[in-house]
Amino acid sequence: MNPGPAAILGNGSLLVTLSAHARVERLFWPRLDRGSHLGELRFGFERDGVTRWLDEEEPEEQSYLDDASIVRTQTGGVEIVDLVHEHEPVLFRRVSAPIAGAALVVHCRPELDGSTRSLAASVRGDYVVFYRRDVALAIGARGARAACTGFGAVEGGIALPFSGEAVVACAFGRSSREAVSRVEAALQHEFELLLASRRAHDAARIDSAAEPESGEAIAALYRRSLLVLDLLADREGGAVIAAPELDPDFVRSGGYGFVWGRDLAFIVLAFLAAGRRDLVEAALRWLPQAQEPEGLWLQRHWTDGSLAPSWCTHQLDETGAILFAYEAAWRELRDQALDAALWPSVRLAADFLLGTIEDDGLPCVTADLWEEREGRHAFTAAAVHGGLRAAACFARRHEAALGDTYDAAAEEIREAIERELWSDFHGRYLRSLGDPTLDASLFGLAWPFAAVAPGGERMRATVAALEAELAGADGSVARYGGDTYAGGHRWVLAALWLGLWHRQAGDEAGLERALRYAVTAQTGLGLLPEQVTDDGEPAWVVPLAWSHAMLLLAARPELGLVGSHDAIESPVRAPA
Repeated sequence: MNPGPAAILGNGSLLVTLSAHARVERLFWPRLDRGSHLGELRFGFERDGVTRWLDEEEPEEQSYLDDASIVRTQTGGVEIVDLVHEHEPVLFRRVSAPIAGAALVVHCRPELDGSTRSLAASVRGDYVVFYRRDVALAIGARGARAACTGFGAVEGGIALPFSGEAVVACAFGRSSREAVSRVEAALQHEFELLLASRRAHDAARIDSAAEPESGEAIAALYRRSLLVLDLLADREGGAVIAAPELDPDFVRSGGYGFVWGRDLAFIVLAFLAAGRRDLVEAALRWLPQAQEPEGLWLQRHWTDGSLAPSWCTHQLDETGAILFAYEAAWRELRDQALDAALWPSVRLAADFLLGTIEDDGLPCVTADLWEEREGRHAFTAAAVHGGLRAAACFARRHEAALGDTYDAAAEEIREAIERELWSDFHGRYLRSLGDPTLDASLFGLAWPFAAVAPGGERMRATVAALEAELAGADGSVARYGGDTYAGGHRWVLAALWLGLWHRQAGDEAGLERALRYAVTAQTGLGLLPEQVTDDGEPAWVVPLAWSHAMLLLAARPELGLVGSHDAIESPVRAPA
């Protein structure tokens, strides 16, 4: 499967994906999960009736400029620089080349809200604008001539005499008038000033975060990870999508342009570790809006908090992980107002989780972490344990009588993990009742939930088995044996998860190995994919928010909540 995209740009409202050939692939607006609004947007040079399309040229070089969300592409002797305004939904593209006697042409075939029907278009001076209901896209440049078809399956574009350099602006609005107004305003600004403004904005975002505790190679990836997560965080609501959508018709997957509660819980932990309090608070205040009246969070949501298309009845680990993130926020921020605002959500969720514990002490049948199997899983049990321990801490601050109830339930699950999910025959923990498959989700028994002793003999035996079967010599880690999803390659987040366990167990060298692997796994532009092939090439989704979150967590000191759990000695020693 081809990974995608090569680069992303945005501002929390507009999200743009670019190919390695500098082709604008997708445009999402006014939220990161609405769209894509684009069928085709192409740039080229026209001379004597022949058009040389720039996205058909072999790219020579592509990179982000400095530590900023600005992309520079060199292709066929042409320089293309792309940026999104830090506040307005406007994409700017500057094209520079030693070419004369040609016209720069821009052709657009819109698919507003993914539709090719019921569209309209019009020309207004130097601009062409496409519109459908409350989404309009305008494209323009100084001195351009615009053209378009009228309505239905519309297309159009602009052309302008080219003499070494030109700047094109693409702007969204709620109406054709608003979109055109934004293009007109945008083109009043000098491009160099726009570059400086975007650089300053991104530098301020990076400076607001804590420094990583690693060398420059890790520091550069850390800074890029901060910017990536900034671009994937919805500015209006605070939720973070898993990745820019690349499979909207669910042909090869269930799609990625959605918010998973579990992913967001890990991302919140990453924001806490990185000191991004603003993003922490926005995400935490979003979560109760997506919570079901019964107290749980269902599989995934749109950024407005409404339920998204799903294929699992529920994944109980999500609810447990969210409660854990709530308590982690208290330990790091000590924000009494935020804590009080979250308490009703905590109580509702914790009471729901109490009802999922069955007679043997484990949570009931649910979907696993990877959303592939129904069963009773070790990771689910660990997350619910961690969530109930977190709820007990909350209760002692807000309704003390409930603290012992939640703690007792968490202890019941911990004992059941040791009794039901430890296998003397295999000498390790099982990923699910009756399923001994070695699975990276078993790291979650220790990190971050500490449902078992992270450095205890049983967990060490389990990790040793996981490393023997799933880990590569280069530091890569597969999800589980026999994985076939999207090629069944190695997962970046699994490698970092192993590193986080090593640190938790007192092995800093193991963490460093994981960080070194992450550096090799990044793309040329510093994006972390979901998967990496045996040849070290990115596979499938790029960038994956969870991968970048795990990088932040690994590059910063351990969070207080994760480091505060006292070691729990297993009642039975692991066999030699």
